[in-house]
Amino acid sequence: MPARQRGVGLPAAIFVITLMASIAVAINLLVSQNAETFEEELRLTRAFYAAESGAGFAMNALFPPDEFPQYDTNAICPDNAGSPRIYEFAAEGLTQCSAEVTCELDTTIDSLNYYTITSTGICGDVSRTVQVRTTFAE
Repeated sequence: MPARQRGVGLPAAIFVITLMASIAVAINLLVSQNAETFEEELRLTRAFYAAESGAGFAMNALFPPDEFPQYDTNAICPDNAGSPRIYEFAAEGLTQCSAEVTCELDTTIDSLNYYTITSTGICGDVSRTVQVRTTFAE
């Protein structure tokens, strides 16, 4: 009797196991790519906020806050002192990030100076750049 039995059980089991293994490999690749994309997006967001912070430091040099009259107004603008200025951040969320800030005088018209502040935030291997254009009367 065993000689006459011809089942499809073994080939079907091998096919199902192969199919399930292929699906598991595909899901694993998808999850790992998603994790890498999320990490890069997180670094890009942190780099953007580092660039924003650097531009804010330069804007505070041009327009010191009223509550801080002793603010270092020559931090980078208007004299572009020590350009490019590099700020290293220690605040939570921006650790291991930095901002490289330059402030350039574009032109002077009717005693108004027009500046371009360029701030590049760097977090790991990614960077984002923010530019701010403003006027300043000396």
